[in-house]
Amino acid sequence: MAEPTAPLEDAPLGDWRFTGTLRTYQAQVLERLAPGSESELHIVAPPGSGKTLLGLLLAAREGGRTLVLAPNTTIREQWARTAAGLAPDAAAVSTDPLRIADLTALTYQALSVTGDGSPFEALARARWADELVESGRTQAAAETWLAALAVDNPAQYRTGLRGRVKRIRRRFARERPQAIARVLHPNAVSLLERIVDAGVDTIVLDECHHLLDHWALVVAYLVGAIRERGGRGLVIGLTATLPDVADGTEFDNYTQLLGEVDFEVPTPAVVKEGHLAPYRDHVWFTEPVPAEAAFIRRHGEQLDALLAQVLSTPDGIRYLEERLQPADPDPPEPPVADPAAAEQAPAADPFDDPPAAPPSPAALERALADDLPLTRSCGVVLRALAPQHPICAILPPVLFERCTTDDLLTVLARFTLTTLLPDPGAKHQWRYVKKALADFGLLLTDRGLRRGRDPVETTLAFSEAKDRAAVDILRLELGGADGARIKAVIVTDFVEHGNSRGLVGETAAGALRAYDFVVNDPLTAALSPVLLTADRIRVPAARAEELAAALMARVGSAVQVRPGGVGPWRELDAPGVGAGSIVAAVSALMSAGSVRLLVGTRGLLGEGWDCPAVNTLIDLTTVTTSTGAPQLRGRTLRLDPAWPEKVAHNWSVSCLIPAEVALDDATEQRRLTRRHGHLLGLSADDDGRIVRGLGNALSHAARQALHRVLGKDPEASVGALGELVRAEVLPRSETRAAWRIGESYVAEEREALAVRRASVSALVPTTRAVRSALPWAMLLGMAGSAGVTALVASAVPIAPAAGVGIAVTVGTALSLSGAVGPLVRERRRRREPATSFRGAAVALARALAESGRIRPLDEAAIVVRDEGDRMRIELAGPDQRVVADAAEELFAPPSAPRFLLRTDREDVGGRASLLGMVAAMRHEGLRGAAFLAVPRVLARRRSDAEAFLRHWRENVGAAELIELKGEEGLALLALARRTPRVLDAAEPRTTLWG
Repeated sequence: MAEPTAPLEDAPLGDWRFTGTLRTYQAQVLERLAPGSESELHIVAPPGSGKTLLGLLLAAREGGRTLVLAPNTTIREQWARTAAGLAPDAAAVSTDPLRIADLTALTYQALSVTGDGSPFEALARARWADELVESGRTQAAAETWLAALAVDNPAQYRTGLRGRVKRIRRRFARERPQAIARVLHPNAVSLLERIVDAGVDTIVLDECHHLLDHWALVVAYLVGAIRERGGRGLVIGLTATLPDVADGTEFDNYTQLLGEVDFEVPTPAVVKEGHLAPYRDHVWFTEPVPAEAAFIRRHGEQLDALLAQVLSTPDGIRYLEERLQPADPDPPEPPVADPAAAEQAPAADPFDDPPAAPPSPAALERALADDLPLTRSCGVVLRALAPQHPICAILPPVLFERCTTDDLLTVLARFTLTTLLPDPGAKHQWRYVKKALADFGLLLTDRGLRRGRDPVETTLAFSEAKDRAAVDILRLELGGADGARIKAVIVTDFVEHGNSRGLVGETAAGALRAYDFVVNDPLTAALSPVLLTADRIRVPAARAEELAAALMARVGSAVQVRPGGVGPWRELDAPGVGAGSIVAAVSALMSAGSVRLLVGTRGLLGEGWDCPAVNTLIDLTTVTTSTGAPQLRGRTLRLDPAWPEKVAHNWSVSCLIPAEVALDDATEQRRLTRRHGHLLGLSADDDGRIVRGLGNALSHAARQALHRVLGKDPEASVGALGELVRAEVLPRSETRAAWRIGESYVAEEREALAVRRASVSALVPTTRAVRSALPWAMLLGMAGSAGVTALVASAVPIAPAAGVGIAVTVGTALSLSGAVGPLVRERRRRREPATSFRGAAVALARALAESGRIRPLDEAAIVVRDEGDRMRIELAGPDQRVVADAAEELFAPPSAPRFLLRTDREDVGGRASLLGMVAAMRHEGLRGAAFLAVPRVLARRRSDAEAFLRHWRENVGAAELIELKGEEGLALLALARRTPRVLDAAEPRTTLWG
């Protein structure tokens, strides 16, 4: 292993030394990131990978005095201990903000003293006042005017403030220290000045994804002040997980201060080198308990009944009629009446309603052209509410299919906004609908309908069935070959969930309820489960006194069993002992084996908690972010000295609505997908690959079964899905072998898309190839036959009839030969789908490069692998994600593209009538119709789309570019959405590592 670059001897950290052996990736960081950086160093590495040592070596190499900021005292002390092992003198390391040493480790909180309110808002207000002063006001007048505006017109004041906050956020890292100091508390400024005066030149931010507003401003102030005094102000950012864009301000603060990642150490690399335990992810599927299922059924039925009740009123039906039969903007001139016929006609009864005009297909065409999605929803709603309505007779069933709850909500939102809200007389009806929808977690506003806290989603997320599943998971694990070694942690979001809507159990969801289940089950109770929250300690009643004594011995303070307890558990009291000390003591008991199961919240047992003995995680949280999901799984990956062959199992639990329940809700599946989209792990297909995505927890067969459950397949069931997943759980020893620890690896990621082999027909339409080649073949045949006949006639006298026979024979032969060539080539492409799919990826990459969206891609990095009924397109290189995004959009069902790539028969799309084309979908000649959506990144400019068409023809085959306009465009889009799916539905996209 390479040794770190030697630091400067005359620098404060110049004589710090590391005498051990660096890990491969630590050495790679030190080799690739040259010393002397003038800006920042940004490194991502998982927990347990040696970030602390790496950060110290980077700081020592730079030589300057260093400040380390950590998220809590536990991590701060870890920095201090490791630094003391490198420093020649213990006095060179400090954790005291009053004694700034060569290396000082503090918590972010130690520097976070700010004034009242948001520091960015205070900074924005100060900026606003400065602008007023610059326009000619005095400082006092500017402050008075702002104070008056805040009282007299608070909405305008907030608008002005928000705009300035937004501008400051975009460039706060470049603000002058004096400006930032105006919003910091004087105590914070004093401490920061002391740090700058002490000559600190390097700032190390540990777990830097925690840059809240005030911490980010403090760091920005510190860097600016160091640089103003001639220092470099080098920032070294270390984190195990990058923040998610969904993290909002934290993401913005993070990217402002640290920029792009300079080096990322993936978790699998650390596992393969033997510095983290191998692991495997699993999912346990369950369905709501009977009481919850009854609530969900009632919820769906009641919501549909409410929507139907509102929309089946005369006003609702009238709205549907007007939407489906809009008035003609250019009506024809009425015919001139015949006076004689009018005199002979019987007089009309003035009290009779005029006869209703029959439904007009032309009017339906106009509605579809104006707004296809809304018109489709109105049509399916009308068919559901009033199937005998005359308009239903002209609605093609192939386009107006099953009415879903989403269709009802779409129509209701537009109906209430266009009909109820503007009408003062409908005020009470508007309020009734708004209040009724709120009970279902739907918020009706003057901007439309949006989802709030959906009680069904809440019921599924915090289902009692998940707590029961935790017991079942532990039973499965304890029954395995390593059952005697199981030491598990169950992590929840809350101690008790405050929202009880839909949660019909005896107790609210959370850590308390989960603990009740494990402590009441005889098998799991034998694990001596401990409940640990910020203010509660619960232990099995049979071991309460023993565990209280063991904890007291470790914390050095009294721990007593609370008197008066009944049932299977007892509460412990530890007055004066902090939660951190209790957590450390319980962790030590787990390492010793006297406790084998811990239940708690992610606030206490998430980031920063380390217990190497834990080898099984049961995740009952709703965490899905790129920060939270990897951090939680990192709790099980530490090496366990007591079990050198340790293998970790990380379980997610997902509660699904049974297929036989009509209500559609895929929130649990989406949560599962988002979570595993941030995790790398062994493929569940047991093929030795390391993948990012749901494929690291569910095999392809399991993903297909999940897809069927969500698709309401009557043959599918949650129970059968669960049995399939449980049958696929491998012994931990096999997982360890599959990681191939110690073998060489290539630390690179590749994007991959799975496509159905049979879908190659959408790319290579044989009939079209023949049709396009036939005219040229016939021309060749005609010219050739004429030439051959003339040649024969000049050499040998022949009869006219014989000449005609020769011409026909030769012409036919040459025509067939001209048509057979393209046909053979296209049929060869169909027999070799890998060639066609690779050609599609190459066409995309070339078009993206030609348009300037990416750098030219090494086409050798585009590989297609045959996996039976699937093909996998793999992409490598610096811009692989851009190409993969475009390929995913190309092969996905089109939503609203500007251009379509048509590869079907040429007679498709010849009609201008949408209804006619939709009706023609059943026609035998149109069943092979195939359209692909040109990716948006190539559809913004016609020239880019035409370049893609050119590359497609060169690398795949015949195609035509169609810009969707007017009714014909809508018709083609309707057909395009019926093109056979190209992407594999189970998991279309994943990332491969290694």
